[in-house]
Amino acid sequence: MNEEKLRTYIRRMLQEAPAAEESPSAPKPKSARGKTKAGEITTSTGSGRFTTGVNDAGALARDKPKQLMQNLKITSGGDGTLKGITLILKQAIDGVEAMGKAYKGSSAISKGDKKGLKVTMGELDPRNGVKYLQHTLVAAKKVGLFRLKEALQIEVVGGDIVIYFSPEKRSWSK
Repeated sequence: MNEEKLRTYIRRMLQEAPAAEESPSAPKPKSARGKTKAGEITTSTGSGRFTTGVNDAGALARDKPKQLMQNLKITSGGDGTLKGITLILKQAIDGVEAMGKAYKGSSAISKGDKKGLKVTMGELDPRNGVKYLQHTLVAAKKVGLFRLKEALQIEVVGGDIVIYFSPEKRSWSK
C-alpha cells in the first residue's frame, strides 16, 4: 500500500464532513518561539503545509473530539503520564486498520534523565504522523480521556516519533 492510499484511508476514517465545511476563521497555529505551557501539546515538524487529511483530523479534533475518539475506537484513557498516552495510542493502532498500517507500535525510550515514548512509523511519513498523534491526544484531552498537567512535546527523531514531557520544544536531542 502506498503512502497516498494510506492517507486516503486515514482521511476517510477521521473525516465526518468534507474539509470545505471548515470555518475560514479557524485558529492559527501557535508560534514556535517560547516555551510550551503546562497542559499544552506541541509538535516540532519543520515548515510547510500538511496534507488535507491532517488538516481534516485537526478540525475534527477541535470541533468534534468525541467523533474522532469514536472513529479511532478510543474508549478509555489515562492520566497525564506516558502510560496513559500509550493506552490511548494502542487503542487507535490496534482498533483501526489504517492506524495499524500508519504506525507499527510504541515503546519506552530514555536519553539521560529524559523518558519518552517512541512511536515507530509504518507506512506514513513521520512529519504527518506527528500531527495525527497530536490531533488524537488533543481530542482525548478535550473529551476527558486524558488529563495533562505538564507540557508535552511530539517530535520526529531519526525517522521515528518521540513523545516526552518538557516545556522546551525540540529538547529531546539536547
